[in-house]
Amino acid sequence: MRFTSSMLLGFLATASVASTTAAEVFSVIYGEPDFDRWMYPYNGTPGTRIAGPTFGGPYAEIDDRYGQSFCGFVTVDIPVDLPPSAYRVISMSMDIPIINDVVIYDPTPDALETHYSDGPPDEDPGRPFHLSGAGFRGDFNATTFGEDGPGPFGFGLSQRNVYPVAFDETEGWIDISNNLSEGFDPKLFAIGECPDVAPGDPIPELTRVVFDIDVEDPNISCYLSEALSFGTIDLVLSSYQTGSHDGGNYPQWLMKEHPLVDIGATTGATLTLEVEVIEPSGVSGDTNGDAAVNVDDLLNVLGDYGSCPCCPTDFDGDGAVTVDDVLAVIGGWTG
Repeated sequence: MRFTSSMLLGFLATASVASTTAAEVFSVIYGEPDFDRWMYPYNGTPGTRIAGPTFGGPYAEIDDRYGQSFCGFVTVDIPVDLPPSAYRVISMSMDIPIINDVVIYDPTPDALETHYSDGPPDEDPGRPFHLSGAGFRGDFNATTFGEDGPGPFGFGLSQRNVYPVAFDETEGWIDISNNLSEGFDPKLFAIGECPDVAPGDPIPELTRVVFDIDVEDPNISCYLSEALSFGTIDLVLSSYQTGSHDGGNYPQWLMKEHPLVDIGATTGATLTLEVEVIEPSGVSGDTNGDAAVNVDDLLNVLGDYGSCPCCPTDFDGDGAVTVDDVLAVIGGWTG
């Protein structure tokens, strides 16, 4: 059977456009992470350190993103264990306080070449803050790694058990801890912004840096949908400010164990999200959970045509909506 435009016109001419979906929208603010960790090879206080500095550079034998911070939020207010295609993230952001006042605000991406000693200078002062998804090694996930999973202590190049990830079209989700040494620009989840600070100015102590996650990116959206299905949103904060044990211009991020949190003066990282959940009906060809297959489902499939990971219109789960998925709607037509 071959799908043709005349078949589509026939369906559209005879179908009703009324439908009732099983969708529910959840708007949630998580006031602190369930897990936050400073991911540094010689951090001897996992899960209890009050600050998580981020810094790095193009190194040879250690990760470029040398100091990283990990945050995990258990999404208890949202149904879990549904297929990832049941979740449509409308918006998501994380904000976290910076607890030193020596970091220059830079809200723009920096060209890869500006990080190398023989490259061009950075055109604006400072370095941006990066938010990414989290990957796990050593058979760990967010639940088992938690607040006290091993780093492991003293880990070397590409050995840390939690690390920032970005999507690569040929390899899938990859570790971006060493993108300077490996020479590629990853697609980040977000770059940190300070709405009340002018670019080039120092960021005042306890300013909350906001990361608006790019939920329009289909691969980032799919990562978040899979995370909601699992029940935990895992994120990694990193940056390429430089410094040393004696100090530097790198940011110190406030962890939830900080005394200022205990006295109620501020909070650690906060996650704000809005997500639509559509429980699948089990009816073949149904895209919106209303247990009917009609013009709405056909229009949904046509609207998503092409690459579409974690989409409810991708019935065969191959990461793309194709003619096979259109035919699945036609084959399951209930009118």
